[in-house]
Amino acid sequence: MKRAFSFLIPFFCFLNLFSQNQATLYGTVRDTSGNAMELVNIGVLNISKPIGVSTDSDGRYSIDVPAGRKIKVVISFIGYAGEEREIRLEKGEKRRLDFVLKPSGAVLAPVEISGDDSREQGVIRMDKEWVRTITGPTGGVEGLVKSFEGVSSNNELSSQYSVRGGNFDENLVYVNDIEIFRPFLIRNAQQEGLSFINSDMVSDIVFSSGGFDAKYGDKMSSVLDIKYRKPKEFAGNASLSLLGGALHLEGILGSRFSYQIGYRNKTNKYLLNSLETQGEYQPSFNDLQVYLTYDLNEKMELAFLGNLADNKYNFIPQTRETSFGNLYEVMKLKVYFDGQELDRFSSVFGAFMFTYNPKKDLQLKLISSAFATNELVNYDIQGQYWLSETGLGFGEEESVERGIGTYIEHARNRLVANIYNIEHKGTKIYDNGNLSWGIKYQHELIDDKVNEWKMVDSSGYTIPSNPDVIGSYDTVTPPQLQNVFKSKNSISSNRLFAYLQRQWEKSTDYGTWYANAGIRGQYWDFNNEVFLSPRASISFSPAIKQDLMFRLASGLYSQSPFYKELRDEQGNINHDILSQKSFHVVLSSDWNFRMFGRPFKFLTSAYYKYMWDLIPYYLDNVQVRYTAKNNAVGYARGIDFRLFGEFIEGIDSWLTFSLMNTEQDIEGDGASYIPRPTDQLYNINVSFQDYIPNMPFIRVYLNFNYGSGYPYGAPNTPFYMHTNRMPDYLRADIAFTFRIKDEDSKWARNNFFRYLKKIWINVEWFNVFSAKNVVSYFWVADYSNKYYGVPNYLTPSQINAKLTVEF
Repeated sequence: MKRAFSFLIPFFCFLNLFSQNQATLYGTVRDTSGNAMELVNIGVLNISKPIGVSTDSDGRYSIDVPAGRKIKVVISFIGYAGEEREIRLEKGEKRRLDFVLKPSGAVLAPVEISGDDSREQGVIRMDKEWVRTITGPTGGVEGLVKSFEGVSSNNELSSQYSVRGGNFDENLVYVNDIEIFRPFLIRNAQQEGLSFINSDMVSDIVFSSGGFDAKYGDKMSSVLDIKYRKPKEFAGNASLSLLGGALHLEGILGSRFSYQIGYRNKTNKYLLNSLETQGEYQPSFNDLQVYLTYDLNEKMELAFLGNLADNKYNFIPQTRETSFGNLYEVMKLKVYFDGQELDRFSSVFGAFMFTYNPKKDLQLKLISSAFATNELVNYDIQGQYWLSETGLGFGEEESVERGIGTYIEHARNRLVANIYNIEHKGTKIYDNGNLSWGIKYQHELIDDKVNEWKMVDSSGYTIPSNPDVIGSYDTVTPPQLQNVFKSKNSISSNRLFAYLQRQWEKSTDYGTWYANAGIRGQYWDFNNEVFLSPRASISFSPAIKQDLMFRLASGLYSQSPFYKELRDEQGNINHDILSQKSFHVVLSSDWNFRMFGRPFKFLTSAYYKYMWDLIPYYLDNVQVRYTAKNNAVGYARGIDFRLFGEFIEGIDSWLTFSLMNTEQDIEGDGASYIPRPTDQLYNINVSFQDYIPNMPFIRVYLNFNYGSGYPYGAPNTPFYMHTNRMPDYLRADIAFTFRIKDEDSKWARNNFFRYLKKIWINVEWFNVFSAKNVVSYFWVADYSNKYYGVPNYLTPSQINAKLTVEF
């Protein structure tokens, strides 16, 4: 590990040490008749940054590749069966590798732009293998996203994340071009089940933290674009840990049909039992997904993506004991509970996708999907609390009673939502770029019933009738109801979306230019609002330094209200609500270089967003509760850095640092700009891999996150009073991976293990520093009516074990 951390020194120096540790791969591509094939895609994978070229008019190609390591060469062309080769070249070697492509018959190849376009598009294209490097209670693709620049999270139990000061609802997620929805009534991360994305089924991961193209939808912060793979042979994997298990199968039937099936079970009972609120936690989260494809002929493909999710969260609280305060005022809260919580979030999703490639440079898609969710949140919980001061914090055991009280929290909430979509998308490839377009219709049916309140008895909560008698009751002052939400609503609405965008590429004597311009429009009949969103970007790679690229992106972005934004703090619907809007400017640079003879990448991105028609909201744990009024303007600004590369030879690691600020000015509150609830001043992420010399089958994965705390304030107070800061969030998770078997193992060739390709065991150490991170506050008052925010701490240090097999 000393060897690993020594590499941080050059990080601050940014030495550009170049090496000749490369080789050259060249050759030709022809069809079965011997004709040269032009514009065939040749890509090189299994390296820190995938690279690619395309053949010229004579079918020839040449590409520089890393030497001294195994690489995967992938070749693809529309209407022809693709090929993959794994090779290893020595330093300075030039090797010829020719291909002869056969017509695909029923195998359908996707329309692609040759090479890796992530640099000019300003997105992060992630290797699906990186998901395995992310250790933590949630992990998965979202855990990987959290490790990149501009992204922050203060809750390891949740898969939700904030991007450049936006909230959780401002992030788009697509799987195979279909927008994915998450549950609406989730209040805290304990209830949150599995995310939709099954990382075992993923082939491509693309993420943009702002300034994205017009082809993506109408949110103000980010896009996560996932593609599920089309398998070519039978394979599978299974895993089991203290937090649940998973089973995944994939394969082909005949030459036309392929399938992927994934089942996941998650239980965070082990994690929740470590929280300060003790009781009977009974969570159960289950998910079943299928992805099926059928090649109708060489130009047509029919696919189906389906998902069934059933998430249950049952909880019977018993006691809680929390110490908080400072050196001169050490407080202790004790709570005894009665009652229980019973929640259930069930959803069904299905989508059919028809793809037609009439020509090698044209692709047409028709997508139809349906999503249904049934969400129930029921709880009746009574808490009796004792608030005391325990001395000056020097081990004194004497305590002084400061307040007592009883409260009851009640909820009978139900939401039923059905969302239907039909969409057409098309792509036309030209010699100098491509043209994309799309049109989409969406119908929504939402039925919602809310009955939620909190009752606090006056005797214990404010001034008791007899402070010397625990539990005494003031019969004069009636109980107080707080946080009352009671409503019943039914909404039916329709939306229309459309976009058109064009990409260009032009090479000059000064370098290569890339441009993207598009426009997106949307209409919602609920408020009859129409909004047009022009977006454009331009990238330039100078000829004098081909490994450097600059990009400028700008555009208008809007976020039309869905349902939570419509409902105010009393549960009433605002029929005059408008979409939230923003203007983005993003300037970035992307520099590929070599250091220590290995490839590295350094990225910088500065951004500014001006926002208007904002809907102010309160943030409590993962619950976003809106005021349903377009009465604020705001801004977000910052700068992001990422250093990515092979700190240890052959494996990727990265470090990110972000400085950011987001504020809002709410009309009529008597104050100027104040921090938005997701304002985070700085954030540092480290994702690092290492292995033991001469023992590469043992690897170590480190995920580290340190960020400033979010603003907060007492409930039922104006926004301008929410300027206190939670403590900084500090989290470090380490995983030790022991690869018991791989495909080259000799000891398992003649026994049962010969049927398994790989076996490995992970031992994960969560929260290495035992940091007491705060996610929210529980508010109580003493006898003098002074309020105390009692921190709700997250999970302490814990150990998890996981077994994974591939076959």
